[in-house]
Amino acid sequence: MYIISIGRAMTILLSDRDVLRRVCSGRLLAALVLLGLACCLPAAAQEQKGWQFDSLDPNSRIFKPDAQQVYEVLLRMLDRWNAHDMEAHLDVYWNSPDLLVVVGSEQFDGWQQLHDSYMNGYPNRNAMGFIQPKRIQIRMLKPDLALVLTWWSVAFPSSKAEMVGNSIMNLEKFNNGWKIVASHTSVNEM
Repeated sequence: MYIISIGRAMTILLSDRDVLRRVCSGRLLAALVLLGLACCLPAAAQEQKGWQFDSLDPNSRIFKPDAQQVYEVLLRMLDRWNAHDMEAHLDVYWNSPDLLVVVGSEQFDGWQQLHDSYMNGYPNRNAMGFIQPKRIQIRMLKPDLALVLTWWSVAFPSSKAEMVGNSIMNLEKFNNGWKIVASHTSVNEM
């Protein structure tokens, strides 16, 4: 039994010495090497994928345009929260009944339900507090789909309370820009 290994992704077992000689000389070897490379390249490309943007990594300031657009959408959303402009804050969410947002143990099915809950939950917009992002990571899953992880804190000056949390969001690129299509947020009071 002979073993030929071509990269990490492909190993060939040969039991016949004549077949081994033919494999090692000529076109069959070239074909196997090409096949091995074809199998290994996608694995290598996957290993190089990662977070295209990380707000804590100074080297990620050079990132792809789509990741930059997603980052700017998130900053605009946070800015609108701090301006207590709920409508503009919610504009970043996909206006669809298929939107899914989970905050703690509460689930919102569709944009309208999320909108109504936020509007009713903050009748006094000054009670929204001020959000401070701690870290934002963006990974482009496809050209029109991004996975985002955020860590943040919200300060409520009137009560001196503070909350910290993290969110995991999927953003999809539509004709009218990047929109949050699914989100899960975990929150802890300090």
